[in-house]
Amino acid sequence: MKSDILRKRFGQSRLLNLEALEWLESTMHAKTVRFDIGKGGGTPEVTWEDRCAAVAMIKSKPARALASLLVWGYDQDQFDIIADHLAGKMAAQCRADKKAMPKGCPYSIDDMASKMARMVLYFTLYDLWELYTVQGRLVFSGINMNDRTYSNQMLSYQRMLSDQIKDLSLQIDKDVSSYRQNLGFIKSQSL
Repeated sequence: MKSDILRKRFGQSRLLNLEALEWLESTMHAKTVRFDIGKGGGTPEVTWEDRCAAVAMIKSKPARALASLLVWGYDQDQFDIIADHLAGKMAAQCRADKKAMPKGCPYSIDDMASKMARMVLYFTLYDLWELYTVQGRLVFSGINMNDRTYSNQMLSYQRMLSDQIKDLSLQIDKDVSSYRQNLGFIKSQSL
């Protein structure tokens, strides 16, 4: 039952509200038999193979991984690609900001970035933000830090990670839209 609840929440975050997702998901789940073949002169239909190719043509590997998760469901390898990307962005920003980890924090910048990236990605994918307190999120994610310390010193990085996920979503929409435009051109040329 617990997994059904999570499954229903998967991909429901407003950060993941993609225009491209509805188009990608239509016809992706099962092949349908067509009995009206041979109409002639009509616009060629976009197939599930075209939609799979749209995901494959997303330029950014982390954005492609996010699209794969949203279309086909949770996959640990795809999750790791995105989480590693986010952690790298956060660690780089911490270093640029000359951010030291809070006093008494048992993690290096890279460890904290990894833990936070996984937390933010998981909580965004399953739209869990409003269901957990800050302390609950930290415990759930295995981050050993006082909730006030986290809120005062790390919350801006959490927001940055959320912004990075939004940027990946925008990249998906942009690349899929471009692919669709090119696909329409190519399909109309084949008539």
